[in-house]
Amino acid sequence: MSAAPEATTPLPTAGAPTDVILHVRVLENSGRWGIGVLDDDGGLHIRTGEVPAQESFGATRTEAVLAAFSAVLEIATKHQYVMLDVSNILVRKAIAGMIDCVPNVLLSETTAVCGHRTAVVKALEEMAVSTEVRLNPNARSVVVSTDASIANGGQVAGLGWVVAAEDGTVLSCGQKTADVARPGDILTGELLAIRWAVQSLISRHPVPVAGQGTVVVQSDSKAALRVLRIIGVGRRPSSFTAEQIKLAKRILEETRHMPIVFRWVKGHRGDEGNEAADRLAVLARRNREFGVTAEVGTRMFRYLRDELVAA
Repeated sequence: MSAAPEATTPLPTAGAPTDVILHVRVLENSGRWGIGVLDDDGGLHIRTGEVPAQESFGATRTEAVLAAFSAVLEIATKHQYVMLDVSNILVRKAIAGMIDCVPNVLLSETTAVCGHRTAVVKALEEMAVSTEVRLNPNARSVVVSTDASIANGGQVAGLGWVVAAEDGTVLSCGQKTADVARPGDILTGELLAIRWAVQSLISRHPVPVAGQGTVVVQSDSKAALRVLRIIGVGRRPSSFTAEQIKLAKRILEETRHMPIVFRWVKGHRGDEGNEAADRLAVLARRNREFGVTAEVGTRMFRYLRDELVAA
C-alpha cells in the first residue's frame, strides 16, 4: 500500500508565531495524521495525510508521527516559532524526542480543548474508513458493550466500549470524547460510541465467520438501536437528525461483512459489560470537563483498563 497523497489548504505566510494542533489516528491498514495551523486572524488551515500499515501498531504510529512532524518542520521554516499542541501522551513523547534539534518548535505544556482540535479530529474521521474485516474461522463470538455519557445540557460526550469473549473475559477496552452539536444530545453520543467500538474491533480483533460465531454489539440506548434497525431494513427514518442518520449508515456500512447482532441491555442494572463501558465513558467525559492533562488521563485509563481485564 502506497502512502496516500496529502490533502492540504494554503498555509499562512511568514510572520507572527503560530499554533499547530497535531493529531494521529492508527487503523488496521494505515496510520493517519492531521495538523491544524492557526493563522493570525483565527482561521484554521488543516492538512491531513496517511502512511501504510507497518509490522505493528506502534510502528505504524511512529511512521504517522514522522510524517506529521515533517509537515510541522515545513511550517516552522515559515514562522518565527511554532507552538505544537499534541493530546496523545505517546505521540507527545515521540515528538519531544524530535524537537531538541529544532529550536523554533516548542511543545505546548497544556492541551487545548477547543473547536480547532475538534475540526482536526473530524477531518481525519471524514477520511474514507477501511471496512476490511479479518474473518477468522477459528474466532468465536465476542460481545461489544458500548455507552456514552453527557452531563445535563452538556456538549461533551464521553464514549466507552469493552470487547469481551462470551465467557466475559475482557479482551480490550477504549474511551474517547467527542463534541455534539446540540446540548444533551445523548443519542448522537451513543451512536458515536457504537461506531468507535466497531472500529476498535475491526482494527484489533479477528472476527468470526458466519456460522462459527457472532459479534454482539450491545447498547442501553433503544433510540440508537431503533435508527440502526430502521436504516438496516431500508426504511426512511424520521425524528432523527442528519448527523444521527449519517452515523447509523456508517456503522451499518462498516459492519456489513460481519455476522453481527445489535442488542439492547438495560443500563445500570448489573450487566458487567454495560457497567464497564459506562465507567470508561464517564471517566473520559469528566477528565475533559475538569481539564485533566493527557498524561494523567492516560494513567487513569490504564488503571481502569487493568482493573477490567483482571476482573
